[in-house]
Amino acid sequence: MKNLKMVLLLLLISSVCALILGGTELTYTRAAHIFQVRMYARILELFEINSEEGQAEAVFSENFETELKGGQTYFIHKESGIVAFKAEGPGLWSRLEILLAFYPEFEKMYGLRVLAQAETPGLGGRIAEPEFQERFAGVDSVPDIRIVKFAASSNQVDAVAGATKTSAALEAIINTALSGARKAFEK
Repeated sequence: MKNLKMVLLLLLISSVCALILGGTELTYTRAAHIFQVRMYARILELFEINSEEGQAEAVFSENFETELKGGQTYFIHKESGIVAFKAEGPGLWSRLEILLAFYPEFEKMYGLRVLAQAETPGLGGRIAEPEFQERFAGVDSVPDIRIVKFAASSNQVDAVAGATKTSAALEAIINTALSGARKAFEK
């Protein structure tokens, strides 16, 4: 009788654990899908491709191919060959997550979007403002991209005033990701 109670208790505990793990897996899968659809929407926004509410995933699939290279996911525009991908790294106060897009030979940037940041509002936080992000469109990326006080050449972008360390961190993230992308697409 004592052994039967022990077996039933262990069976009950293992069943509860299995249910918890199954529920956690389901929740994680749903959350991952939501984040992926948000990424698709931001990519469509960067490429100025309109999609109706709830249609981002379908519109994305019509316009982009996805490739996994070296552990990084790349989104390639079917018509232009422009390559978009996510990059992240440390900022001054927070982790910066950005979306980068480059023309096929990685010699010119198509654009940039800040996906997540928690830098100082009014200073480093200004990297998330559309005006700042638009500065990156068409910037040369050879040999690399520089974020400086006064942009004077085709591979330089004006930094955010008063946010030197955030600008330097963003520059490092961009150039590290760019180097990785170039290696992944070497022929």
